[in-house]
Amino acid sequence: RLREEIIVPTLRGLKADGIDYRGTLYVGIMVTSTGPRVVEFNVRFGDPECQVLMPMLETDPIEIMETIAAGTFKSSSVKLRAGSTIIVVLAAGGYPGEIRKGDVIEFPKDLPAGVDIVHSGTQKLADGRVVTSGGRVLGVVAHGATLQEAVKKAYSVVPKIRFEGCHYRRDIGYRQLKRDSAL
Repeated sequence: RLREEIIVPTLRGLKADGIDYRGTLYVGIMVTSTGPRVVEFNVRFGDPECQVLMPMLETDPIEIMETIAAGTFKSSSVKLRAGSTIIVVLAAGGYPGEIRKGDVIEFPKDLPAGVDIVHSGTQKLADGRVVTSGGRVLGVVAHGATLQEAVKKAYSVVPKIRFEGCHYRRDIGYRQLKRDSAL
């Protein structure tokens, strides 16, 4: 539905306007009771969407972008890792409104294999401490052989990251797991 109602008409519109667009087109979509609605278009990857996409790529992303720019891209040349990757974003107190800044962040000593912490709204102080400096503070990116494994890994790390006012969604991946279990 998204493809037919939003993506295809957008690409046709660009072409009709004489725009030979080559590159990333990020479409921010909100699903409403009357269907999907476009919130924004960007000519860049979305954040945190890119943070969860990049670990899935086996193909060099620069190579992909170069072939797109040259007009020689073939989707069959993109190789993805097997499995699933998720991201759980940890937000600062007050986000999405007036956010807290300067809160010291405590990190776990070790991370399970397949888990990375991506910094977004952080700042490293001269004394080595890391503090909050933006709304979306960190992302816990977890890869697993299955979605269930990725979810389990991410949520095993998230509560071990501590800072004042920290909050995060506790349902990432669960809707899809529920859909999968209904099959």
